[in-house]
Amino acid sequence: MSRFLRSSISWLIFGAITSVFAARPAEGPEVLVVADVAADFAAARRPSPENPIHYIILGGMERTLGDAIAGEKMPDRGALAQEVERALASQGFTLTQVGGPKPAIAILFTFGSANLATLELNDTDATTGETTSSTIAFNQREIAQLVGAFKADRHLLMSSETDRINDAARDDRLYIMLAAFDVEALVKKQKKVLWTTRISISSRRQSLPAAMRVMLASAAPYFATETTRPRFIEDADRRKAEVRIGPATVVDDALTAPTAAAPRNPGAPANP
Repeated sequence: MSRFLRSSISWLIFGAITSVFAARPAEGPEVLVVADVAADFAAARRPSPENPIHYIILGGMERTLGDAIAGEKMPDRGALAQEVERALASQGFTLTQVGGPKPAIAILFTFGSANLATLELNDTDATTGETTSSTIAFNQREIAQLVGAFKADRHLLMSSETDRINDAARDDRLYIMLAAFDVEALVKKQKKVLWTTRISISSRRQSLPAAMRVMLASAAPYFATETTRPRFIEDADRRKAEVRIGPATVVDDALTAPTAAAPRNPGAPANP
């Protein structure tokens, strides 16, 4: 084989390899989804071709859960509202306008950073000189709800799943939460939450403006449904995801080989 031919083949192989890697999209963040519905939530509240669900957006607000993180970029509220509308539309929810069909639900979204706010206390015994330390968590319940620790408490989980949830509770996270209110109740000046979807990612090497679209797209199939335990959504799951328009369902991620107890609530003392 001539030197010219060998050189040409090498360049062709190199070009093919670089083309494959150049075409590979960047990996998206691991998205944690925790979805809840009200006890009296009706299956008809999930859109279907025969029963579209119209909604309005009440608004959105930024809210920090825990200690504020300096320099954390937050999305423009209008841009985030557009992404919320896009995600809802993918599941058959239809935004209504003035003069349009009467809305059944009103969506309120909140977003921001989240972390377990703790305070370390040291107490020194005046007699023995021994020092004991204790940790107080100020927003334990909020973080437990965000990562689904309360749901996990109801199941036996594999140790890897337990570690995953505990790691999420300890992480600095970015989150978006959607809450759907009953419009008829709002007219009567009552606040009735029909369903909520909490969506979060680790803040490491991530920003909410860059990740909000993939976060909402990952969580969209779980709008107006109940997850029996926290759901971690990765790229492989997103590639398999389909638009689901139909009655509300309970999404159960049962594991076949439970080996460890569910994680204790984040920030709780070791011996209550």
